[in-house]
Amino acid sequence: MMDADSLILLAILAYTIAAFVREWFSIDVVALTTMGLLLLFGLVTPQEAISGFSNEAVVTVMMVFILSDALVRSGLVAKVAHRFARLSGETHWPGAIALLVVAGVLSAFINNVAALTIFMPVSIQLARHYRVSPSKLLLPLSYATIFGGACTLVGTSTNLLVSSLSGDYGFAPLTMFELTGLGAILFAVGLVYTVLVPMRTLPARTDEEGLTGKYHLRGFLTEVRVPAGSPLAGRTAMEEKVSQRFNVNVLEILRGKRKIATDLRNTRLAVGDTLIVRGAVEDILSFREQYRLLLLTDLKLTDADLADEENILVEVQLSPTSRLTGATLKQIDFRRRFGCFVLALRRTGELIRDRVALIPLKNWDTLLVFGPRSRVEALGDDFLSLQELEVRLRLSPRWWVSAAVVPAVMVLAALGVMPILKASILGVVVMLVAGGITIQQAYRAINWTVIFLVAAILPIGKAMVNTGLAQRLGEGVAGFGAALGPWAVVALLYLVTMVLTEVMSNNSTAVLMVPIAVSTAAALGVDGKTFLMTVTFASSASFLTPMGYKTNAMVYGPGGYTFMDYIRVGLPLKLIVWVLTVALLPLFWPFAPA
Repeated sequence: MMDADSLILLAILAYTIAAFVREWFSIDVVALTTMGLLLLFGLVTPQEAISGFSNEAVVTVMMVFILSDALVRSGLVAKVAHRFARLSGETHWPGAIALLVVAGVLSAFINNVAALTIFMPVSIQLARHYRVSPSKLLLPLSYATIFGGACTLVGTSTNLLVSSLSGDYGFAPLTMFELTGLGAILFAVGLVYTVLVPMRTLPARTDEEGLTGKYHLRGFLTEVRVPAGSPLAGRTAMEEKVSQRFNVNVLEILRGKRKIATDLRNTRLAVGDTLIVRGAVEDILSFREQYRLLLLTDLKLTDADLADEENILVEVQLSPTSRLTGATLKQIDFRRRFGCFVLALRRTGELIRDRVALIPLKNWDTLLVFGPRSRVEALGDDFLSLQELEVRLRLSPRWWVSAAVVPAVMVLAALGVMPILKASILGVVVMLVAGGITIQQAYRAINWTVIFLVAAILPIGKAMVNTGLAQRLGEGVAGFGAALGPWAVVALLYLVTMVLTEVMSNNSTAVLMVPIAVSTAAALGVDGKTFLMTVTFASSASFLTPMGYKTNAMVYGPGGYTFMDYIRVGLPLKLIVWVLTVALLPLFWPFAPA
């Protein structure tokens, strides 16, 4: 019979899982409210509640974020990735496979979101070069970074978190390459599956003819001409309040051979000017009738009609570290602040083209942006460009600092010269002093959502130990599998963990399952390291949903995927990885007696 504290904790866990699944709040807010409930009911002490903010894994993750961002900013990896893509030959297959391998290997040593940030524009460019849909490459690329991240201690924050928790339960922390043996096998099998199945069977979800086709803007973009006698002649768009009155945006003014795309609000229109405008059909018709404009209905505008040497049409994605999350384009005055237009927004399968300025922005939103090339390239840290802009392929003046420091940190930790925490902190200090990254850029590089999520969710493990719930659940799992042996228990533990990680974050799943894994091993009388590794690998095995892993969420919009695309190609992969991991894991970490 469970006591009151255990029942309260079960209720809190039920709330936490439901809040993650239903997305009642952002994931960091869910974690903070869970921590608050644990404090409120006295399941953890105040010291235990805040211990996560000084946890070694949390600090190490912060340092890895900074090191990864510095490497991305150097431009070195983007240049290398670009060169690989150009080695494709007559088909996209050699270049695509090379990109998957390189992205996976890189993900083993830097944050996998940073790795995907580098390789996603290259993959899109490669797809367009060979006239295949980017949807054929982007989800496979996400899978490659997930597999790569599972190969080393620093490949994902989950590995660092489990390593830190291992010390709390009396186990030695993970070494840099302790996961590499099994991780490399899973990576190889996953790569073969990815090439044979998703790259061949995923449907062409995006328009190969360009961004205007992909975002179905042809009914929203058109040209109107200012004839003699129009009330608009001699006036500016700002004076006439065109955007406010008609919900129509003037994107460009064509005056003879000249294209005007800057300071449009204050440019006086002349007879004969042709305006490229964006808006709903009824709004454009109302605008035309009011000012007696000529509608050029026979023309279908494409990317080439909008872009030229001065102007560019690109996709950008809201950065995970963006300060604009939750705000609308109108609230941040996007047009004046960045000098560009947002023509459409794509979010988890939903395409938004009407009243885009009033939609609160969310993580991983993909925006179609048009504006002067210089302003688009200067959008800053709030947005990740999905196109290979020239600015991305330039080496920073101190690129060599990142090229030297990041490998040095990995080598020092791998050889056991110093712990990864010490090596990463010293690496960041050297990076700052040598000018590889500025202190402002370092602050921006840290994904505070992940930091607060991990720090605030850690008290769950302590509460499970304090209340005895972890021991009861562990004994229950051990009793269920006692007759079948520890191998069956590993299979069950992996199954539960990999299901949870699809609806919760991978870090939250690890924190929840580690105490249960350790208690299960104790009840069976075997070494708990086997069960800890089970949770480690299962927590990162997210292939089934876009919300299960950050990289899966990143490619959802740019790839134009549906939820069923993930199910169709992710479920067989999930089952293959489950069977393979359960079969091999005890060979790397045997069931030695405790």
